Amino acid sequence: MDSKAYKRQITKFGLYGFLKNLRFFEPFFIVFLKQSGLTFFQIGLLYSIREIIIYAFEVPSGVIADRHGKKTELSICFGFYIISFIIFFLGTNFYMYIIAMALYGLGDAFRSGTHKAMIMSYLDRQDHTYSKSKVYGKTRSYSLMGSMVASIAGIGLYFYFSNIAWLFIIAIIPYVLDLLLILSYPSYLNEKQDSTFSLKGFFKEGINSVKYVFQDKERLKLLLASSTYSASFKSVKDYIQPLIVSATLSVVIFTNLSAYDNTIIYIGVIYAIIYFLSSFASLNAYRISSRFSNDSIISIMWLLSGVAFIILSIYANNLYVLAFVFLSIYLFLNIRKPLITEKIGDVTVDSKRASVLSISSQFKSIFVTILAPIMGHIADVYSITTMLLLLGITMVSIYIVNSSLGKLKRKSS
Repeated sequence: MDSKAYKRQITKFGLYGFLKNLRFFEPFFIVFLKQSGLTFFQIGLLYSIREIIIYAFEVPSGVIADRHGKKTELSICFGFYIISFIIFFLGTNFYMYIIAMALYGLGDAFRSGTHKAMIMSYLDRQDHTYSKSKVYGKTRSYSLMGSMVASIAGIGLYFYFSNIAWLFIIAIIPYVLDLLLILSYPSYLNEKQDSTFSLKGFFKEGINSVKYVFQDKERLKLLLASSTYSASFKSVKDYIQPLIVSATLSVVIFTNLSAYDNTIIYIGVIYAIIYFLSSFASLNAYRISSRFSNDSIISIMWLLSGVAFIILSIYANNLYVLAFVFLSIYLFLNIRKPLITEKIGDVTVDSKRASVLSISSQFKSIFVTILAPIMGHIADVYSITTMLLLLGITMVSIYIVNSSLGKLKRKSS
């Protein structure tokens, strides 16, 4: 094995994530949608539409990746993203945003699982299977550093253009660079099983992939554990933006700027700190797993996250508590994700990994589709803090139930 080539390719994997996460608009996305006149329920519907699209195309996209080439599929996904960004920039109403979000969902569906599968295939080929969580944690840390840079750069870009909408157009530049980077990957990572498309073979492979997941209880349990936790986080994470707006209206540090401009700075800085420390957590997740079992870490994150959401709901008006607790939740997610991804990879054969990881994302989409409008409705009718309190109680309850079932299983054995 050429160590220089190995390190170069691992760096490319990381750079892919860095460029992919240069979505300068993301820290301000709900602020942008609220500014456009949408309610929280409508925002929840947009999230559901995205997840429905992901749900519909996750398994087909995984099959396309496994049978017709992972590089080919990733190239297609960036096309969907770029068109989506253009429509968000031009959008003036809820219905235009539906189209943009649907295309964004197609991009997510064609991307999710595929790049992770490429990393695992590369490590298998290089006989580095033991370091999956370490390498995936490292590449994910690059992604989070990209998010940190995007948060800081987003502040500067907002003040330069005086309009959040322009951040969608600027995000096209790193996405074009990422497309070129994907094309530079070794050709064997494309891993085509078919050179021609067969509709019958396509559906057969999709059905076989779903059967493969359900054939093994451990595999199914891991996918459900991964998807439900991620869905809970994904459904509410962006509500930090209006909470920061509310908490900072009376805290004007930059007196020469408006309260709204101050809020944009606070949001960008808080997200930057969150992503920086999350990057560190993801990079070192494998060290934690060397001291504690992956199963125990994966399980206890339900409890820690649930308690964090409950605290967040109580102290939502305190900017410092809000920032610290939300940071903690991100850290929990980014410690947990590399570990559970490794476990899924270990119980899945190489030829099925893209499909299985896509099914995991599909499960997540189902849960987000259900949760997002409900969360938005609760936020509209009651408050964001009530929504966070209910989520926190639910997550703590899941931990208690899982722990009780685990104890019963150990006693019976």
